[in-house]
Formats: sequence, C-alpha cells, structure tokens
Amino acid sequence: MFKSFTLWKRRSFKKLLSKPGERLTIYTRKNPDSDSLASSLALKRIVEHYNMDASIYYTGTIQNKTLTNVLGDDIINIPALSQSQDGIALVDLLPTELIEEKLNPTIVIGHTLGDKEGIRCAYQDIRTTGTTSSIMIEYLKKLGVAIDNRLATLLFFAIRDKTRALITNLTLPDLESYWFIHRYVDMELLGSLEHPSARLETFEDLSRAINNKTIKGASLFTTVGYVKDSGTIPKVCKYMLDIEGISTALVLAVNTTSIHIYAESKNLELNMKNVLRKAFGEWGEVTGGPFHASISIPLGVFGVVANVEKAKQLLLKSISDSISSQYFYVLGAE
Repeated sequence: MFKSFTLWKRRSFKKLLSKPGERLTIYTRKNPDSDSLASSLALKRIVEHYNMDASIYYTGTIQNKTLTNVLGDDIINIPALSQSQDGIALVDLLPTELIEEKLNPTIVIGHTLGDKEGIRCAYQDIRTTGTTSSIMIEYLKKLGVAIDNRLATLLFFAIRDKTRALITNLTLPDLESYWFIHRYVDMELLGSLEHPSARLETFEDLSRAINNKTIKGASLFTTVGYVKDSGTIPKVCKYMLDIEGISTALVLAVNTTSIHIYAESKNLELNMKNVLRKAFGEWGEVTGGPFHASISIPLGVFGVVANVEKAKQLLLKSISDSISSQYFYVLGAE
C-alpha cells in the first residue's frame, strides 16, 4: 500500500518551511535524470511558495542537454556534495546511497525498492512509487502551489521517461499524477525534451561503437575509446539497443582520469544496477536504476599512461577485455 501526503505529514512539512531568513540546499543524485531534476525543481517551487530561498545542486553530467537548457539557472553543477550551513534536502537521493559524502539532511524525499532503514532526518517521504516526480505532484496539488507550464512539462516528461512512456515500472500513483499534470503541459516543449538534438560527437562515438561491438546472444558490449566528454555514451547505448535481437547493451569510454561505463536493458528480468554492482561494485559507486545504470572507475596510476600516445591503445584493449569479460560473466550468472 502506497503512503500518502497526509494531513499530519503536511503540517510537519510546512513547519520546516516556515522559518524566515533560512535557505534550503537541494541536492539531487549524481548524473541526474529527468525524474531527479523535475522533482528537485518542484521542491524548489514549493519552498519558494513559503517564502524561503532554495538552490538545486547536482554533480556529474546531465545527458539530455535540452533539460539543461530548459532548467537554466535553476540548477547549479558542483564538483561534490558537501555539508551546508543551510538546511539540506535530498531529492531522489537517499543518504544510504552516499558512500563518501557525510551529510545530515533535514528533508529526504524519494522512491526506492531497496533498504531505507537507518535514515535519520527531520522529515522523510520515501515510497515505492515508480518516480519521485509523482510524489512531488501530490505535494504541489495538496499544498496549492501554482504549477507553471515549464514545471508541469518537466514532471510529465519525467514520468514518461522513467516508465518508458507508461509501459514499465509504472504504479498507480504515477498514473494518477500523470493524468493530473497533463492539463498544464506545453506540448511544444515536451516535443523538444523527447527528441533532443544530437551533437556531432555522438555520431562519431556511435561509429566507433558499431565497429568495436561484441555480441553474445542478446547482450552487446562495445567501446567508443578515448573521449573528452563521456556524456554521449548513454545516447550511443540507446542506439545499440535498437540493433535487432539486442536487449542489453554496455558502452565503455575512457578519458585521462576515469573509465566510464553505461549499461541499459530492455529485459525486464534484469536489474542493471545490480548487474553493474556485481560486476564492478568493488571499483566504484554504481548509480542509476533497474533499467539503466552507470559507474565511473578511477584510472589511478594508469592515467599517466593514458596521456602517452604509444601506450594508449594497449591500455584501452586491456581495459576493454577486462570489462567485457566481467560483464558477460555476470550476465551469464544472472
């Protein structure tokens, strides 16, 4: 049974936002997707409704550049999360997911199917919905906060994006929120979000990915080699999934400091976050969810080699062989 934004919870929540002169720092997950960003913006609008200032911060990169342009100054990129003198709200991000950062949040709002025991904060709303956006739509509705077209479109797109256009991972609260918010949507803006323009680098990386692909059954592994911007690999991965007979794909990229891995699957029996954790969890933090996940692994001392032209290809082959063998091994076990 799903929790709801009850009268008691509304009173508790509004009490935290009724402190004149205070600010709220909103942190969303690393490499935030549309759901993380839309729900963070919704919380920012609610906080401002109660005359408090709020700022949204994220780490990593946003894959959909149209999202970045639409959000504009409402979001700020930072190198790392840190404790703030202001109150901290974690949106679509649980304290249990933070390994290196030690934060003391005031508010935690998100959705999860995993362990949420041991979370300590003044206010928390953690549900087993498919999206955090559906939770925030209920907040907007029950608190009577004005919903502009831009916010509505972002929330609407987030539910569509996270549930693959209402096909998978959909819960009743998501469907109810989707129906409520659709009346405010800007259809032209929605079209831009659903069909973002592709950069030239994406097609160059796609060409390398096609040439380097290895296929075993319905699973594909490929590398785009050395890149300046790893932000293209999620889109390359989606193209790989369009290949006939492919249901799961992993794309690898390397820069001078890190190995970047992104994996996605159409196979509902697989949980890609668990797959990457089993394969590479000892090497770094896995982010994402059941259908797509990513991890960045520091190159360490090999970063020096990555700057030496003669050794680059040998290093890339060693990395690719290691990653692909571990990936296919775990998929076989799954």
